[in-house]
Order: sequence, then structure tokens, then C-alpha cells
Amino acid sequence: MVPGSWKNRYWAFCFAGYSLRITFTGIDTLKYSAVNASRWFFWGLLVLLGLCGCAKGKGGLFPAGPGTGLDPEAVYVSRVEHDDSMAMFYFSQARLQAGEGNMQGAVASLKQAVAIDPHSAYLHRLLAEAYLQLDDFKEAIRAVEDALIQEPESVDAHLLLGNIHFNLENNAKAAESYRQAIELDPERQDAYLHLAIAYARSEDMEQAVDTLKTIINKKPEFVAAQLTLARLYREMDLRVLSEEAYRKVLLQNPGFEAAYVELGGLYEASEDVPGAIKIYREALIADPFNFAMRHHIARLMVLQDRLDDALTELTTIVKMRPEDFEARRKIGLIHLEQENWDAAVETFGEVLDLDPEQDQARFYLGTALERREDFEQALTEFEKIEPQSKLYPETLSHLGFLYHRLERTDQAIAAIKKRIAEQDDRPEMYSYLASLYEGQDKPEEALKALGKGVSVHPDEPSLYYHLGLVHEKQGHREAALSAMRSAIELDPEQPEALNFIAYHYAELGENLEEALDMAQRALAQKAVGHIMDTLGYIYFKLERFEEAREQLEKASQLLPDDPVVLEHLGDAYMALGQQQRARTVLQKSLKLDPENVEVRKKLEGLDRGLGTGDWGLE
Repeated sequence: MVPGSWKNRYWAFCFAGYSLRITFTGIDTLKYSAVNASRWFFWGLLVLLGLCGCAKGKGGLFPAGPGTGLDPEAVYVSRVEHDDSMAMFYFSQARLQAGEGNMQGAVASLKQAVAIDPHSAYLHRLLAEAYLQLDDFKEAIRAVEDALIQEPESVDAHLLLGNIHFNLENNAKAAESYRQAIELDPERQDAYLHLAIAYARSEDMEQAVDTLKTIINKKPEFVAAQLTLARLYREMDLRVLSEEAYRKVLLQNPGFEAAYVELGGLYEASEDVPGAIKIYREALIADPFNFAMRHHIARLMVLQDRLDDALTELTTIVKMRPEDFEARRKIGLIHLEQENWDAAVETFGEVLDLDPEQDQARFYLGTALERREDFEQALTEFEKIEPQSKLYPETLSHLGFLYHRLERTDQAIAAIKKRIAEQDDRPEMYSYLASLYEGQDKPEEALKALGKGVSVHPDEPSLYYHLGLVHEKQGHREAALSAMRSAIELDPEQPEALNFIAYHYAELGENLEEALDMAQRALAQKAVGHIMDTLGYIYFKLERFEEAREQLEKASQLLPDDPVVLEHLGDAYMALGQQQRARTVLQKSLKLDPENVEVRKKLEGLDRGLGTGDWGLE
């Protein structure tokens, strides 16, 4: 194709908007997106109509007559039959099909156009871009390589080929294409940026940095390169250089929010919270209405346990932007954390006045009312949360408590039974129902509810665990163990079921190695006091007294008023010959549980100076 021909000018005009953009959101992120240029279709159609012509005479765009150079009596021949017009016709069809989202059709039309005009580098490149929309990278590469055969010095084609290889993670090939683009046009700044990121993806950070520095020296105002350089330094753990690069970005663009966020994140990653807050304050100097920065500051203040300062910051946001639900929600949560129930009720009430559909705010409002012991009003709020809400399972537990507290347990049971009958038979529904029956001291009804739940959900470990607990409370130890084993079969790392069986073995002094394994697995899943107690008790039974003491002291710190934990700790101290410590914790255990005959005997033994042989350790 001869440069400057009408056809080249036409493609350039009609496809001016149909190019491939590259958006970088990080070193490893490169996305392709076609620019919608359907506005050009109208102009292309006008040109097409002008070239095709209409019927002869006054009705045509080029009417016949004196001075026109056309013979009014000549036989009319459609220009659409000519190769040039046919190529434009298929091109126009492709544009229309692409605008309608029919990329398969667009590709087919462009292939027709290419077949008619195989020497048009631009058409080949457009076909490659169309293939990209279909994620057909193999054909896209073939098409863009055909474009380069026709026009080897096409910078856009080299960039497009590089982008395709980059997307396929062929970083070396991508870099080669970008380098060729730079050789052809040393001022093409986006090529430098793409090349630097390709190097970074290949972990060639030195080349990436050098490439960015090259374009920054050429184009100091190229902010994207400065920002990418800052990110590269951050990835390389070069904090000082990264901060310098971010500062250069902000010097050129004082209101660039992303740079402030990333620079603040740099300080946060170094656990320099005051430094991060200072950066976000700088952003507010540039833009006092940057509410995202104010939220960042409040978040960091909460992390520092500066709740009052966080409240001040969030209150400022609400004053400036009353519709900021997130700020109001955080204010309410801080009030809950501070146990300021009245303020929490007021805050979440304000949120619901603005938007009554805010289920989360209603849930927190109900919680605050409940903690304020305004049970009737709390119940009213929780009852407004619909079953389809994601918060409904948690709401049920509050409803159960409130109904029970208000002596309306029968009403709660009826409501849950109604939900189950309406096909809301989630596992937690049966657990809540069983819990309500337990609250009424109706264990048989609780067992029936859980039995029904297990029959509906035979693969739900939580139901078996709950079933085991109810059996245990009724003294059905074997049934309880059977249920717990079923729970573990379904979930081998179910911590509470593991702990239950491990403690059972410890009490019997049997299968202690298996019990030890189960307790350790349980503790790995859930580091709580009663599981630490189980592990410590097993160590004691294994006569690993120092390890027993260590675990039982941890358990006692978490459960300082648990008489069983204190008894076990006393046993460990006695086994280690630490009689005074043993006496202290055993006396506390007996004070908490005066009916514990075994602890009383142990204290009497200490007073008589008995050795470990009388502790069941022989």
C-alpha cells in the first residue's frame, strides 16, 4: 500500500479511536481493553455512501450533469463491486458488529477485509485487536506479525505484539518488542514504561530501574514512570529511594491520592504508624475533602487504641459529609467498644433514619440495646431483620437469648419451627431450636431437634458436636463420644470434638498418646483456655510435669476463676514439689467449688506432707 493513499487516510480516520489501551495498576497487572469508538461508524458510513454512490441523476451524492465529467447516459456500475469499496464495506460491518458486542462477527468481517486488501498493515493490526477481545492470543500474534511484515517500522504494531506476549507472560519476547518500538521512536514514553514492567516481571530489577530513569530524564513530567519507579523500589525493599520517588510524584502532582496512599502504606509496612498518619495529613492539606484519607487516619488511630482521637476524626467526616454511613458505622462501633451504650444506640439510630434498609446498623443497634438491657426494644429491632439477610443466623442467637430473657421461649420455638417448616432448614436452625429447649430444661426435645437436624444434614459436623454435648449433659457418655467421633470423621480438625475425646481419654488415663495428638491439633485450631487445660492435664498424666505446668499456667491466665483448671495446676505444682504454690491454687479452687471433695482431700494431704505417691502417680 502506497503511504498517503486514500485508503490509509480512511483507516486512520475511521479507526482513530479503535486502539488498544494498557492500564497499569501495579508491576504485575496489565489489562487490555478495547476503546469503544462506535462514534466513528457514522462518519465511516458517510464516506462509504459517498464512495458507493446512489442511483444516477439528482438523487446521488455525486449527481450527473454538465460539468461533472460524468456521462449521464452511461450504464451505472456499483462502486461496491470494486475492491476498495468492498474492503471498506467489510470494515464498516466489523465496526457495527463490534459496537453490538458481536466480536465473532467482527473478526469474520475483518478477515474478509484483509483478504481483499492483504497489504494493509492497519487492517492486520485491527484484526489482531479483535482477536484479543476473544482471548485468541495465537491468532492475535499471527495477525500482528502479518502487520509487521507489511509495515516493519510500525511502532504501534511492535507495542501491540509486546502487550500480547506480556499478557501471556512471555516476558523476554515482550521486552524485545518494546525495545524495537523504542528504537523506532525513542520519544515513545509508554514503550519505556511497558519495557520496565516487563523487566520487573522477569525480576531484572536493575534493567527495569535503568529503563525508567532513562525516560524520566527525557520526560521529567512523565508521572506514571515516577510512580512505577517508586513501586519498584518498594518491591526491592529500598524504602528511602521509594519514598524519594513518591515525593517527586507528589511534588509534580500535590493532589495525587494514589501516591499518598502508597507512601502512607510504605510507612505502615514499616510499622511507623505516626509517620503514616503524617503522610495522610499532608494529603488533607492538598484536599481537605479527601474523606478516604480521613478514614485511613481514623483506622490507624483505632490500631493505636486512640479511640477518642478516632471518634474526633470520624465526627469531622460526618459533619462534612452527613451521608457517610461508613463513618457513622465506625463511630457506633467505637461506642460499643467503649461500652457507651447510649451513644451507640443514638449513632446507629441516626444511620437507620438515613437508610432504614441498613441491616448491619440495625443489628448493631439491637446489640447496643441488648447490652443496655433494653430487652423489649432490642427484640423489636432484631425482629426487623429479614431471614434472607446475611446477618440472620447471628440474629437468631440474639432472638433466642431475648425471648428466653423475656420468658417468651415458647414464642421463639414456634418462630424457628415455622421457619423450618417454610424450608429454611439450615443446620443452625436446628441448633438454635435445641438450645431453646435446653434453656427450658427439655433435653429430650433438644435431642429430638438435633436428631432431625442430623437426618436432614448428615454431613454437618456442628450438629454432631452439639448432639454430643447434650448427651454428655444427660450423662450419656458413650452416645456423646459416638457423636463427637462422627463430627471428627466429617471434620478431622474440629477443635471442640477433638478436645472432648482427648479430655475423656485423659480422665481415664487411656490412649494418652492419641489424646496428646488430638489435644495438640485442637489447640492449633483454637488457642483457648479449656483446650490448654486439656493439653496440660494430658502432659500431667504422661508425667511430663514441666510441660504440664507451662500449659496449665497459660490456661489459668485465660480462665482465672475456673476451679477445674486450678485443680489441675495444683496437681502439676505438687508433682514438681512446689507445695506452697499447689496449696494456693487448690485453696482458690475449693473456694470457687466448695463441694469438690477431691480438692479438699488434696489440701489435707498437703497439710500432712504426703508425697506424689498419694496423688495417683505411681
